Amino acid sequence: MRVKSSLLIFKVASGTCVFLIMLASWLMYSHIDHTQQVELQLNRLKLAAARLVGVKNDYIQEKQPEFIESFDKHYFQFEKEYGELAQLLLDEPKVMLQLSMIESNTAQLRQTLKRFEQFQIKLGHEADEGVYGLFRRHAHQLQSYVQTAEQPMLELKVLELRRAEKDFLLRHDHAYIERHTGIYEKLYQKLQSENPQAALQLKAYRQGFLSYSAVLTEIGLNSKQGLRKQLDEQKNDLTTEILGLSNTIILQDHDTKQAWVLSLLGMIILICSVCFVLLMILHARVSKKINVINDVLDKVVEHENFKLRTNLNNTDELGQIGTHVDKLLEYLDGLLVRLSSAQKRLLEDTEVASFSNVIHRFTQELNTPLGEVKSGKGDMAELIAIMKNNLRDGLDESASITEMISHLESTLDIIESNLTVSEQLIEEFKLISANQHLDILTYFNLLDQVEYAFRSNDGLLSAEDYDITFDISEGLFINSYPSAINQIINLCIHNSIKHGKIANQKLHIVVSAMVVNDFVHIYFKDDGMGIDKEILPVIFEPFITSKRHSGGTGLGMSIIYNLVTQKLKGEVKMQSPAHGGACLHIILSETEFSQKQLSDVS
Repeated sequence: MRVKSSLLIFKVASGTCVFLIMLASWLMYSHIDHTQQVELQLNRLKLAAARLVGVKNDYIQEKQPEFIESFDKHYFQFEKEYGELAQLLLDEPKVMLQLSMIESNTAQLRQTLKRFEQFQIKLGHEADEGVYGLFRRHAHQLQSYVQTAEQPMLELKVLELRRAEKDFLLRHDHAYIERHTGIYEKLYQKLQSENPQAALQLKAYRQGFLSYSAVLTEIGLNSKQGLRKQLDEQKNDLTTEILGLSNTIILQDHDTKQAWVLSLLGMIILICSVCFVLLMILHARVSKKINVINDVLDKVVEHENFKLRTNLNNTDELGQIGTHVDKLLEYLDGLLVRLSSAQKRLLEDTEVASFSNVIHRFTQELNTPLGEVKSGKGDMAELIAIMKNNLRDGLDESASITEMISHLESTLDIIESNLTVSEQLIEEFKLISANQHLDILTYFNLLDQVEYAFRSNDGLLSAEDYDITFDISEGLFINSYPSAINQIINLCIHNSIKHGKIANQKLHIVVSAMVVNDFVHIYFKDDGMGIDKEILPVIFEPFITSKRHSGGTGLGMSIIYNLVTQKLKGEVKMQSPAHGGACLHIILSETEFSQKQLSDVS
C-alpha cells in the first residue's frame, strides 16, 4: 500500500469523526444554551449571596451603620437574581425546593443582622455613644477621683478592679466577671463607711460595666456566642444550600450530556478501531524500509563508510527515498575520494610553502648580523691599511695609533657579537626539526620531568632573583615525548629570563598541570614584564621578538608551537594580562594519562 493511499484513508476517517462531533454538538446546542443561562444566573445568585455575607462580616468587624444600608441594597439585588433563576427552573421541582430554602435562609440572616444592629446601636457605634460611652465616662470619673484622692490603697484596689475588667474584655471569660464582682463588693462595703462619695462613683462604674458586659454577651463575645454565632450558622447554612443547588444542577446537566457523549464516543471508537487496524498494516510494511534506511545512515555516520547501500526497490515513496539515499551515498563516496586527493596535495603544498616561508624569514634575519660583520671587516681593513702606511712612512703618532687600536677593538666586539647572534640563530633554527626523531613515546611522571628541566637551568635561576613554584600532582603520569616536554620547558625558562625579568625585582614562575574533561592542561606563568599587545596575536610566528637588539632571535615560541601541535598533537595559547606577566597554556588533547595515589607511586 502506498503512503499516499493510506493518508487518504486516514483523512476520510478523520472527516467522518469531525462530522459526527458537529452533528452531536448541534443536537446538544439547545440543552447547552439553557444550561449556560442557568449557570450564569446561578453565578449571579452566588455573587449576590457572597456580597451579603461580605457586608455582614464588614459590619460585625467595623460596626458602622452604612454597612446595614449596603446590606439592604444587596439583599434586594439577591431577591432579583433569585426570581430570575426561579423562572429558568420552573420545570425542576427538586431544584425549586432547594432554591426556596436558600431564600428562606437569606431572610433569616437578614432578620438576625437587624437584631444585631439594634444591640449595636444600644452598645454605641462610637466610643462616646450608648452603653459603652456611659461606661467609659463612669470609669474615667472613678479613675480621676482616685488619682486626686491621694489614697494609695484605694488607687491600688481600683487598678485591680480595672485589670479584671480588661481581662474579661480581652479573654471573654466569665470567670473574670466573678473576680470583678468579688473585688467590687469588698471595695464597695469598705467605701460606704469610709468614703461615701467614692462609693457612689464606684457604684456608677459598676452599673455601667454590668450594662456594657450584658450587651456584649447578647451580641456575642466571640464567633461562638450570641448573635454572632447565629449569624455564622446562618451564613454556613446559606453557603451549604447554594453549594447543594449548584451540585444538583451540575449533576442533572451531566446526566443529559453523558447520554449524548456515550453515543458519540461509541461511533468514534468504532471508526478509530478501523483506522488502527489499517495503521498496523501500514506500519508493518513501512517500518521495515524505514529501519533499513536508518541503519544504513547510522553506520555511515559511525564508521564513515559511504560504500553502504539500502538496496530498496522504488515501488512506493519509501523505496524511492531509499534509491535517492543510495545515489547520494554513491556521490558522497566519489566526492570523498576526490577530497582526500585534494587534501593530500594541499597538505604537501602547505608544507612546502610553510618551509619556504621559514627559510625566507631565516635568511632575512641572518642577513642582518652577517651584514654587520661584513661592514666591520671593511672598517678593520681600512684602519689596518692606514696603520701600515703610517708605519712605513715612519710617522710616530702614538695618540693616533692608540685611537685606531681602540676603534679596531670596538669593531672586533661588534663582529663577535653579531657572529654570536648568527650562531644562536642557526642553532635555534636547527631545533625546529633536528633530533626530534630520536624522541621515543614514553610513560613518565610529569612533575619529575618539569623539575629535571629546571635543575638543568639552576645556574641561571638564582634564589635571590627567581621564585619557582610547581603545582603538579605527584601522581600524574602522561604517555608522551619527554625530550619534547623538556625542550618546551627549557624554552619557556629562557623566555622568562630574557623577556620577563624586571631589573631589581624578583620574578615568580609557576608551573602547574591539571586534568579537565579528560585533557591534560599545562600552564607556565610568570609575573614579569608581559607581552606587547601588538606582538601577542603573532607570537608563534618565526622570528617575532621584542628583544631583537638584545640577542633575541624570535624562534623560541615558534619552536614551542611546532613541538606542541606537530609532535604532541595538542594546542597552545599565550595570554598576557593588562597588569603584567605572561601565561603559556598547553592543552594535550590526544595524550594518554593516569592519576595515581601517592602510595601507588612510592
